[in-house]
Amino acid sequence: MMLTALNDFARERGLVDDPLYETKPVDFLIRLSAKGKLLGLEPTQDEKGRGKPLSIPRLPTRAVNIAAGFLADNTKYVLGHDPEAREGKADKGAPRLAAFVKLVKEAAADTKVPELRAVEKFLEDDAARAKVVEERAADEWTGSELFAFVVGDSLDPVHLLPEVRAWWEKRSAHAAAQGKVGLCLVTGTVGVVARTHPKLKNIPEAQGAGAALVSFNADAFESHGMEQGDNAPVSQQAALGYVLALNDLLRKSETRRFRQGIQLGDGSVLVFWTNSTAEQESQLLALLDPTEEDLRRLLEAPLIGLEPGALDARRFYAVTLAGNSGRVAVRDWFQTSVGEVKESLRRYFADLRLGAVAQDKPTPIWRLLKAVEAPSGRGLSPDVATRMLGAALRGHPFPRQLLSAALDRLRLPPSDDKLEREQLRLRVALIKATLIRLPRSGPTSLEVSVSLDKSNTSQSYVLGRLFAVLERLQGAALGDINASIRDRYFGAASRNPVTVFPRLLQLSVHHASKAEAGGWLEKKKGEVMALLPSESPFPPVLSLENQGLFAVGYYHQREDFFTKRPQAEGKAAKDASSKSDD
Repeated sequence: MMLTALNDFARERGLVDDPLYETKPVDFLIRLSAKGKLLGLEPTQDEKGRGKPLSIPRLPTRAVNIAAGFLADNTKYVLGHDPEAREGKADKGAPRLAAFVKLVKEAAADTKVPELRAVEKFLEDDAARAKVVEERAADEWTGSELFAFVVGDSLDPVHLLPEVRAWWEKRSAHAAAQGKVGLCLVTGTVGVVARTHPKLKNIPEAQGAGAALVSFNADAFESHGMEQGDNAPVSQQAALGYVLALNDLLRKSETRRFRQGIQLGDGSVLVFWTNSTAEQESQLLALLDPTEEDLRRLLEAPLIGLEPGALDARRFYAVTLAGNSGRVAVRDWFQTSVGEVKESLRRYFADLRLGAVAQDKPTPIWRLLKAVEAPSGRGLSPDVATRMLGAALRGHPFPRQLLSAALDRLRLPPSDDKLEREQLRLRVALIKATLIRLPRSGPTSLEVSVSLDKSNTSQSYVLGRLFAVLERLQGAALGDINASIRDRYFGAASRNPVTVFPRLLQLSVHHASKAEAGGWLEKKKGEVMALLPSESPFPPVLSLENQGLFAVGYYHQREDFFTKRPQAEGKAAKDASSKSDD
């Protein structure tokens, strides 16, 4: 189903309209005379060093094997120059050049096209090729520069001449016809089966040369006399289609590492597509993984991409891929409708809303996950990130590991980073969203408000509020200190309240006597404590869910102080001053 959807995407977006050719950035044109003499090396790079996009015969799949392109290829094949050989690596320049020349000779012999004869003569001239290499300093060659040929005053590369194109198409059709014919598992039609599949590019943790999603390269995969692609017959056209689709979604853009993908940690990426329009896909990506430009636009028109549309019944597809050297693994795959994804995103944004000031702009997934990773920089396991984003798109419960990770991060002393307040908001927002979603599959529901809920008598929530009051009392009395009660006691207070709160309450009496606004904060402390049960106000242990409620209550009360404390404490200080004067 997944490969079928990808193949359909490639056909609908015109990615396989010309299966024998692909658009690549060509860095240099080698201009030759009609007799094959070198006239010059013409660079085509723009101001950013990018080559001119040209349609060239599709380059073959290669890793350690030698496989030449036709009339357009890199330095190693066109010039026989391998810059890596200088570092002690085996020099494969000669066999690569020979493979490239062989194709040109074959075409020239069959077609008698003069331009092909000119290219053939140039390639056989060692001095001419060496002169091209000398056009640049030795350390400027990388070996990946792409070349094409032009002859005389022509503006058209040799490989695009009509007679040359016709020969290449005929030769390719003949080569394809030599393959085994079978029923394609992707299209359901009979076609030539692909022995090996093209490689995916830009997969995290995969080889730079690309990695295969479908491959059979060991004896253990052979059964009933079937080898390689015969084990799961996919036609050459379908294999090319799904790979072109994924490579198009995964390619880099001006502003993103993946044109239509969301990176999950260091080792995986989620790519999605629809059978609606590219505009719909762009809107969904801007919400899930907004760039700075997306955030500026969304501030002017918040969440415009979630507006109901006529295309909501169209299909939405998402796959999460991870690299492992030369292979690609599928971590998750699902399909739904565009409308259902929009509804899930509405719920997702609502669940993450936290604090008196509503957050109408979306927060990138990676930023949420970054907020709860360990201080060492070690992120969450890839499956947690995958499940979290899948839950956001499908409206499912978040993984419990997110709750545990966020609480673990809260128990550590906050850094001196100016972003600490925002990091705290993100961590508690994840806790809140996880708590709301966990019970949705059960008989009961857990309501967690966006901002301070003074009517909430949940013991864990009230204890979190009380901790925030005690922290504020300490701050009012002592000012900035090296280790606040949050630094020293937050973890223990949220796990085992009975072991910590009696001591903190004793300290709070001392703090209240020293704080200018101690009376107002003492009153607030009494209001909060009145919501606790009188018999056993401090339980010995809180469950993971209740530890989450504790964190939410703490954040709500803390943020309430930020918005109301200046006026309230200012009035309290003024009243105290008036009484002193009397």
